[in-house]
Amino acid sequence: MLRYRALLVLLAVLALASGCAVDLSGSPRGSAPAPQSAPAGGESAPAEEQIARAVFDRVNDEREARGLAPVSWNDALAGVAREWSAEMAATGTFEHQDIGQVLRREELAGFRAMGENIFRATGPVPAGTIHAGWMRSDSHRVNVLNPGWDRLGVGVVCADDGSVWATQEFGRTAGADLPAVASTTPPAEPVVRPEDDGPSCG
Repeated sequence: MLRYRALLVLLAVLALASGCAVDLSGSPRGSAPAPQSAPAGGESAPAEEQIARAVFDRVNDEREARGLAPVSWNDALAGVAREWSAEMAATGTFEHQDIGQVLRREELAGFRAMGENIFRATGPVPAGTIHAGWMRSDSHRVNVLNPGWDRLGVGVVCADDGSVWATQEFGRTAGADLPAVASTTPPAEPVVRPEDDGPSCG
């Protein structure tokens, strides 16, 4: 069992792709969305919601540990994240979507910039594995620990074949009093939530 789990973790880490970000600060439209409550993610919630909430909490734990402002949940970003995870799961294609195009969608009118992280595993892995994989990848950690973001939505899909697909959509709201969206890579350590635990599919 331990050997099988270690293999799943290895596959999950190997499947990670580069995080990406797009800034359209010069194209003002819409007003900033108010902060929203993250899904409860309790034991009676669907596994996908539980995982999304656990990943969201871990992001803010990491940000707090490094002296960064927390990100607030955003339902529109979470909807985009779920849609993209579902699209990747349905097509078996592991790639970023066109964030520039996504940012122009009407429901995201209050955002000026976005960043995306994606994840895939061939079998069920806990939320902690997804989070730790992103934290141990330079291009993903840039988004998780970016001082320029103030909103986050997470979308997870537990596919019928047992694979797991997850997307993080980070956003910067209109008029946010924040540093510019950074492109520098934060140090790898300390990772304050490295545990391979938390809710999982199935």
